[in-house]
Amino acid sequence: MEYEWLVEHRKTEADYWWFVNKRRIVDQLLNTVARPPGVLLECGCGGGYYSAQLQRAGWQVIATDIYAEAAGYAKAQGATHGLAFDGGQSWPLQDASVDALIMLDVLEHIEDDTAALREAQRVLRPGGAAIISVPAYNFLFSPWDTYNRHYRRYTARGLARVARAAGLVVERAGYWNAISLPPAMLLRLKARAAGAELSGVEYPKVPDTVNTILIRYGRVEAAWLRAMRVPCGLSAFAVIRKQA
Repeated sequence: MEYEWLVEHRKTEADYWWFVNKRRIVDQLLNTVARPPGVLLECGCGGGYYSAQLQRAGWQVIATDIYAEAAGYAKAQGATHGLAFDGGQSWPLQDASVDALIMLDVLEHIEDDTAALREAQRVLRPGGAAIISVPAYNFLFSPWDTYNRHYRRYTARGLARVARAAGLVVERAGYWNAISLPPAMLLRLKARAAGAELSGVEYPKVPDTVNTILIRYGRVEAAWLRAMRVPCGLSAFAVIRKQA
């Protein structure tokens, strides 16, 4: 599963609507709490595309992943450092060594999520900020989650509770990707009821026109999030900070 997922991730992350919209939301949230220059840690860099973007934006990026291939991809694309380690174990980074941190769709893979965020708290400098994104709603747990070795899904409130238990201050928690929630509810609950098993990983293919429309929707949702909260969505997020 792991290598297959990494290859699929690399093929799709540059222009697939879900990745494009997620990066837009994270950029927007990150810019409210931290700006380059400084050291930014991406825990779970996948294909490395976003790490390279953040490097070009002025950050000194430490791109990390459990898979050495992923960290290598990020380094090859321009990240300052590529580092392989398991985010569920002790992080091989010094205390108070990074200014900002992003962890996107990683925490659900870690059995002890509070311990992982304690490590995030440890490596952040006082006043440093982090953006966390995770899949939403445990009632949507499906063969997709099982195949991808997820331990859980989250509510925004539940994600905030884990962050606070790790000693972090939660500045904001909420949802994004509201447009995907209705079809996901239908498809994933149907798959779970049928006892379906996933034999491969693939992001749902959409025609180019639909991909473009969904990217445009992402701009609308980003503007929505700037003004107010999105009441529900297929992903939850938290903006958190280490006390100064």
